[in-house]
Amino acid sequence: MSSRPWPDFRPGPLGSVGAWWRRLRARPVDAEQYTFVPASTSHQHPFETPLPSAVYGLDFQARMTIHWRVDLTTGVRHTAPRSAAVNDIIHRAKALTERAMLVHHAPLQHQLGAELAAERQVEGTHVWARADGIELTADDHDLEMARKHIELLQTTTMRQAERDAERAEIKYLRDEVLTDLSTATIWWLVRNGYQVEQAVALSRHLAELVGIASQRRDQHWADTLVTSFESALPRLDDGHRADVRLHLAKALGIYGGSTVAAEFAEQVGLPHHQNGAKPLT
Repeated sequence: MSSRPWPDFRPGPLGSVGAWWRRLRARPVDAEQYTFVPASTSHQHPFETPLPSAVYGLDFQARMTIHWRVDLTTGVRHTAPRSAAVNDIIHRAKALTERAMLVHHAPLQHQLGAELAAERQVEGTHVWARADGIELTADDHDLEMARKHIELLQTTTMRQAERDAERAEIKYLRDEVLTDLSTATIWWLVRNGYQVEQAVALSRHLAELVGIASQRRDQHWADTLVTSFESALPRLDDGHRADVRLHLAKALGIYGGSTVAAEFAEQVGLPHHQNGAKPLT
């Protein structure tokens, strides 16, 4: 008999097991899946900045509203989230503008609007950023300079094309037509309606032209260098021939100095600067 002044209501072994089973079933299936998620914060920052164009010194003028928020669940932090957001948006914008001409600011504005509207996480941070309200303009004076630059490029391109065509014609006559009397005579016959008697009468003059064309002792060293490479690589197309000249100029600049490279470039018609690029050396 128990010495307690009240009855003993403690459950027996079966009652204890039953209570444990009821508590286990009442417990959530996965209590650890419920974690505290802090509310995300959203901010916006009006911003105005110049953006570079394809021509050094001529910039676009951009206005936009940068939206940024932080996501504390990413596990990374940045001590200046607004600056991280602005810097990321500017880098995304520059990737497009630095390849465009200033006169194309109108369509470029819509391209920027489509690109920057997508919210992206700033790499290595807990910041997400996007931009809207893009306004891209260009100063009138800069636009005029950009148009002059385009005109100069067009003129240079046409002159270079004319020089390349002339050099190609000279090379063709020297290396393929005026190599010997028979080839020169056949070439003349094809060009002049197969007038055989007149070709025979001109044979002495053709022979003299063949002799003159074969005298290359006065050829500039740059032309000799290019001719040697093109003779070794006869199947190169025009684009690859231009690449060969560019590589030769760079090699001469490295091993011979800027003066030698400039003389080579001038002789073979290779521009020293292309659209604000650095010299070939």
